[in-house]
Amino acid sequence: MGIEKLTGTLLREAESEAEKIIQAAEGHVKKMKEDERAKIAVLKADAEAEVAKVLNEQRNERLAWARLEGKRILSEAKEDAINNAIEDIFSLLKEIKKSKEYATFLSRSISAALKEFGDVKLIIHIEKSDKGLLPKLPQNCSVETDLDKLGGAVVETEDGKMKMDLTLETLIDLKKDDLRRVVAKELFEEQQRKEEKDAKKVRGSKGS
Repeated sequence: MGIEKLTGTLLREAESEAEKIIQAAEGHVKKMKEDERAKIAVLKADAEAEVAKVLNEQRNERLAWARLEGKRILSEAKEDAINNAIEDIFSLLKEIKKSKEYATFLSRSISAALKEFGDVKLIIHIEKSDKGLLPKLPQNCSVETDLDKLGGAVVETEDGKMKMDLTLETLIDLKKDDLRRVVAKELFEEQQRKEEKDAKKVRGSKGS
């Protein structure tokens, strides 16, 4: 084989190998590009999912905060309404004092207190305007018209060691929890029934 033929054969073989290497390189590059595009697509999808998750969490947090804030405002409004209603009751005590029921209450309360104390010397503190409402008192009792309250009485032993507070303020304060429940029921029971009725309608429309 001449040198020319040898050289030609080697060149053709070299070109063929080079072509194979180039094709393999191009295929590898193509695969790398596809892999990179796939990775980028995955990263993009993950990033979009993370962004959506963060936005959803923020939205849920805002909604949860708004619900809590709404409940707080509603609770405060209800509390104010109840307190105002109770204050109105206190303001009505002056009118209540003019009723027969108040006179009966004062007489019975003091009579019951006297039985509790027994025969010890007692001082009954009342408002000046209530003096005519007292029951018949035994000899061991004296009356002082120095009570600075809306009504009722304070009965105490002469030495001041024992005392029974029968004032309207104290009696109302003792019943404050019961009074609050009654006021809340009167103020909000109808509203609550309406809200429950509306909620049932909404659930019914969603189910249909």
